[in-house]
Amino acid sequence: MTYNKTSILTALLLSSALVLSACGESDEVNEPVGNESQTDPAPGTGDASPGGGLDEESIGGGTFGFTEFSVDVDYPDQDDAIDISYEEDRDNIEASFENKLENQDLSGNDAMDEIEPAFQQLDLSPDTPDDEAIEQVIGAFGIEAGYNAIEIDVRFSDGTEKEFKGTGN
Repeated sequence: MTYNKTSILTALLLSSALVLSACGESDEVNEPVGNESQTDPAPGTGDASPGGGLDEESIGGGTFGFTEFSVDVDYPDQDDAIDISYEEDRDNIEASFENKLENQDLSGNDAMDEIEPAFQQLDLSPDTPDDEAIEQVIGAFGIEAGYNAIEIDVRFSDGTEKEFKGTGN
């Protein structure tokens, strides 16, 4: 009788663990991503995979011009009030979007739905001056005035990394 209870309890615990692990949130984007402003994309740019993520020709930042992008905005009463993250690694994309001021905490496809329209407005390069890059990001994401600090980190498709920093406005 003890053996029966132990095996049932073990099976119940293992199945519970599997169910809980399957319910975890993920930053992985599995919906197609592409630059919709392009009507006839050039090879290697903006051609999203129907299965989600990017197809082989788009790997390497061809969709938006960068493979990693993050924004961190601090306000006087709220550190990390806005935290945006995008990472493209081969055919996988991870995205998260948190705006504590508006009680938004999105990941994966939901985050990408929020981020993608803003990305399509950006025209950043390693040579973009800090103030111009910050203005573009503020406008594209609708970041409200009154912040203490803003930090934007970008890894461009050529591997160049650039940090754009600004303080209060």
